[in-house]
Amino acid sequence: MEFRVWLQDHPGVFLLVLVGVTALAVALEVTSRRRRRGSLRKLAASWGMTYSPTDRLRLLSRIVERFPVAGAADLEVSDVIYGSEGDRYRYVFSVRYTVGVIRGKRSLQRVAAFTEARRGRVVLPGESGVMTMADEQLPVVEQYRSLDPRNRQ
Repeated sequence: MEFRVWLQDHPGVFLLVLVGVTALAVALEVTSRRRRRGSLRKLAASWGMTYSPTDRLRLLSRIVERFPVAGAADLEVSDVIYGSEGDRYRYVFSVRYTVGVIRGKRSLQRVAAFTEARRGRVVLPGESGVMTMADEQLPVVEQYRSLDPRNRQ
């Protein structure tokens, strides 16, 4: 009861505390994002590939029909690692999506890999570009490592 009275007498202090906590949360998020991007940039370099924090290659339009999660909606692609190998392009990226309708929606993030033929190359039957999803139980950077193109079978 005393705290409530004190709070009514000092609303400015309460506002400053809320602003401070919010600023701290934003700073922690920015630091975490920078650290993850730095790790992904180093990982891409070790694979001989390039990193982009955004979907500048417009992968979303090419993966929508191949996305292996039934009922997924609101797909977003980010943190793309890309490069070429032989006559194919390889992409490893984060995809955020929502699932669920009846019991509420859940937002999920997973890392996926996708390859496609270079332009001008004839695509043979069965080569339409299958998507591989990383284990969702792993942390994001570990999901990328699990899709290392050098460990392909």
